Amino acid sequence: MKKDLRLIGLGMLACAITACTSDDDANPGSTTPPNGNSTEQYIVMSGSGESNGAYLQQVDSIASGLLDATGNTNNRIFFSGNNPDFVNYGNKYLIGMNYPSQGGSSSDYITKAWKLSGGTMVQHGSGLALDGDVKARGIFKNYLIGLSDQTGDGHYERVKFIELENFNRAVVDGIIDCDNLDAEPASLMEGETWGVGDLAGYGDYVLMAYCTKHIEPDDQSTRAKATYSTDLANNLYIGVYEFDPEDSQKEYLKYQHTIVRKSADHPGQEAGQIKGNNRSRTETGIEVVGDDIYLFCQSTIKNSDETAPQMPSAVLRISGSNIDNGMPVGIDSDYYVNLTEKTGHYLWRCYYIGDNKFCLQLFSEPGNSGVAEGSHKKFGIFDVETMEYNEVSGLPSPSEIQDIALPVAIDESRNTITFEMQLADGSRAALYTIDQDGNAVRGMEVNTESILGVSLLKEDQ
Repeated sequence: MKKDLRLIGLGMLACAITACTSDDDANPGSTTPPNGNSTEQYIVMSGSGESNGAYLQQVDSIASGLLDATGNTNNRIFFSGNNPDFVNYGNKYLIGMNYPSQGGSSSDYITKAWKLSGGTMVQHGSGLALDGDVKARGIFKNYLIGLSDQTGDGHYERVKFIELENFNRAVVDGIIDCDNLDAEPASLMEGETWGVGDLAGYGDYVLMAYCTKHIEPDDQSTRAKATYSTDLANNLYIGVYEFDPEDSQKEYLKYQHTIVRKSADHPGQEAGQIKGNNRSRTETGIEVVGDDIYLFCQSTIKNSDETAPQMPSAVLRISGSNIDNGMPVGIDSDYYVNLTEKTGHYLWRCYYIGDNKFCLQLFSEPGNSGVAEGSHKKFGIFDVETMEYNEVSGLPSPSEIQDIALPVAIDESRNTITFEMQLADGSRAALYTIDQDGNAVRGMEVNTESILGVSLLKEDQ
């Protein structure tokens, strides 16, 4: 997990959640793993098949057994939404969200959070309306911050945030202008504007990975601003901000400066932009480990006249003298890892699992063909300190995997990460846990109409 910020990217969008009453009628044929109401609970999210909602179910252990999401209604929570999405904050809160851009009534656009109390998942705070979508998201100290590209009367970033400890108010009216080419950061982008590929907190600052983009779409279509093309994909731009929740100008994120790294100035150590996917749910790339900041540059954004990325996925670092009185000011010249060369693949997402190790989720096919193909079913463990990489063993081959749910369960205390996967052979979905050595173990099966992911909650002691 990020130290200060784990954006809620997945794009944050309006959400709907409705609690479902408990039902004492467990499915007699179920082999649901025991739930002894321990202070650690795994939460499995499953498609409900009704009103496009989801079921949330908690279990003590995911090592074995069968969780029946369709028949076992005991202690089950129903999440109402047309496109359910889940974000975990430090294993303390699970936040349920929904994508309103996919349709649905206004009553569906409610965000809720849960925590553990007495070993049972209970609602935390109030249900909140986020008033539309969020593309990039993260946690800064005690705040969930979300951003989304907006077009119409100019191009701007809409800023939204929630204070997490109380979870009783959503601020949704923040606006940062992106089209003023005479002012930073746009003045540094050679006639282009910007969106955000990731956010992260570092000390007293919020860091943004900018994604450059043309002012207008190439074909004059009405595509989302997040998909506009660029001619600056070979450059990396990191914005540094202070967060002021009481800002009278309603920017809330107050610009300080931009760190620019152009690949043309670093032959043999090229790195592109931070953004693993084309549109929303952008929430990995800027990763804080102790006092250091690691930049996982997916470099999958292509220049407008190119059919494939020109830059490899790479890892950079901000540390030491490049942090001035707590403020990041530059990128280290003595740290560089060509991830595409080391792994053979392009990077999609990275997940910190503790002990300087990241689980990398990679595009399946080698080189830039994997980016074009769009799948991301390869995994490896990368140590940012030793720069060692080990491919994960014990998983089905990419061709055998039909789907991998986006929400994952990370346990830094045990250096593990758990994914929910659906195989192409029609067998039940299952949870696969990967350790820091790159060993994957198949655990609990899930009987469900569709997989939505897994999370981990730990109760405050």
